Amino acid sequence: MKKISRRSVLPILGAGLFAPFIARSVSALPDVSTNLQLPHALSKGDLVGICSPAGANHDPKEVSDFIALLENFGYRVKVSGNLQSKFGYLSDTDEARAKAFMDLIHDQEVKAIFFTRGGWGCARILPLLDFNAIQKNPKIILGFSDISAFLVAITHKTGLITFHGPNGNASWGAFSWDSIQKTIAQGEFSTLVNDDPLRYPSPPVCIRSGSARGTLYGGNLSVLTGLLGTEYLPDWKGKILFLEEVNEEPYRIDRMLTQWKLNGVFEQLEGVVIGQFRKCIAEDPKWSFTLEEVLNQHFKDAKFPVFSGFLCGHITDKFILPIGQLVEMNADAFSITPMRASVTLL
Repeated sequence: MKKISRRSVLPILGAGLFAPFIARSVSALPDVSTNLQLPHALSKGDLVGICSPAGANHDPKEVSDFIALLENFGYRVKVSGNLQSKFGYLSDTDEARAKAFMDLIHDQEVKAIFFTRGGWGCARILPLLDFNAIQKNPKIILGFSDISAFLVAITHKTGLITFHGPNGNASWGAFSWDSIQKTIAQGEFSTLVNDDPLRYPSPPVCIRSGSARGTLYGGNLSVLTGLLGTEYLPDWKGKILFLEEVNEEPYRIDRMLTQWKLNGVFEQLEGVVIGQFRKCIAEDPKWSFTLEEVLNQHFKDAKFPVFSGFLCGHITDKFILPIGQLVEMNADAFSITPMRASVTLL
């Protein structure tokens, strides 16, 4: 594994250098679940399935461009479901969207499943998914935003590692594509840390100093908040939680984090990584806390390490995060390190 370059991150540590330090005994923490499954690595020439389990695709060109992109990367593409249909704000009926996804699961030739976009709708069809079939047919499943509901539910229900990464209508720039290749094609598990301060939309901040080890779970804050109290989220003991968000005012962020707190989640976690919260500003700032103030109110006295500004979420350059994988986080270095490969090369 690559080592963290302290020199490369010191110029952007800022106030985080003086944040309270939390020491976590990583050797005493639980390992990942015994039913952990690794999908096979993706190779050029493999068949990749795409579908739309959430919002309708507003622009047909986005879909055709996504297909062309995957083909240019050397993959064959199978479309499942009608990607041009519309059912209100959804891409199709609940039954049709669930079937399109499960058809890709059952297809033995499909090695990975990507998604055209997020929006809303994945949670609606969780009861229609056949988790036993998903467990018996492990594939790379990659997406983010509303797709977070699929990722965490599938990993929790089956033990299959899923991947938090771009949807078809998001940016697949060189940085993101490099992270995809290293994670799901080459099976690397090096430290995820940004060495270029100019790449950050919002700079990283150490809210609570320290390092910790645990099983990585997370995704979009709004989506996961909607699943609290359901069978589709894990027991949070021994977990490291990562969150990202877009277009939510600070009072809404506050409300959602309060719901997590009242559910007792924060008492069980080993650490929290806050990704990029894009456009999360108040409509009327003079009557609001800032996002930074809300995060500090919730996490400055946490009993676990916390940092914000990690490169994941609704941004151009993002790391691919393996959900269900054992990782170590370092709030002072703004890093996440998977402890082993998240795909099998056999």
